[in-house]
Amino acid sequence: MNPKIIMLQFMLLTLTGFKHPENKKERISNPQAKTIQSKQVPDHLKNWANSINNRDTGSIKNLYDNHAFKIISADNIIEGSTPIANYYRLNKGKITSIKSIFNVEANKERRINYELVSYEVNKQKNFIGIVIWRMNNEKIVREFEFSTESRPESKKVDKTNISERRKLWIELCNAHNAKNLVTQLYSNNTIYYNHKPIVKGAKDVIKEYGYMNNRNYHLNLEPLRLEVVNGFAFEIGQCSGSYNGKYIIVWKKHADGKWYICIDSNI
Repeated sequence: MNPKIIMLQFMLLTLTGFKHPENKKERISNPQAKTIQSKQVPDHLKNWANSINNRDTGSIKNLYDNHAFKIISADNIIEGSTPIANYYRLNKGKITSIKSIFNVEANKERRINYELVSYEVNKQKNFIGIVIWRMNNEKIVREFEFSTESRPESKKVDKTNISERRKLWIELCNAHNAKNLVTQLYSNNTIYYNHKPIVKGAKDVIKEYGYMNNRNYHLNLEPLRLEVVNGFAFEIGQCSGSYNGKYIIVWKKHADGKWYICIDSNI
């Protein structure tokens, strides 16, 4: 080819701008791409939300203990990291925002934390939940979780009613009658979790609490955080007395207007 023609072509490309061939694969957008990028969101929450949004079963599974529990309701409990990951993979909801409401170290030696979180799904529904975290080989995993949709209350909730029920709990516990305690303050299908297989139902919780019948047993509960939403009250607190660890109580308001314990947990 004539050198003058080659030079003319080069000058033309320079003036018009040379464009590399488009890589069509790079233009394909992922509809489930990560959405939670805020620096204000803790990494452990950000990773959880983004794994769910990406429907990445493997990533979700790795964020849960092998024997983790996800409580949907008293009659719908998912156990195990794989079933929980499959649940979220099939769930069409997308987490559009998430934040930590309250986080406290529950046990330093066992590296367990309790946390209250709130998150938004599809920019439409808001949820609040309780999570039990544990460090496992320098990786944060979920051991237990329960959440419920957070809708505005029709009227302001009187938290003194919950305080009165808590005082009654302390009174009945220190009266050394586990049966009376559970019968008066727990739902029939209540759930108790103590980092071992879940205890479900009032009758089995009475057996589990048999140690309270000991005359030397004494306990007090001091709430550290209480969040009330849509007929549920999420409570994280400090025990003192015969047991000095943290506790979790999820109260549920029944048709009789009283608050009953539907989830109870400690270390």
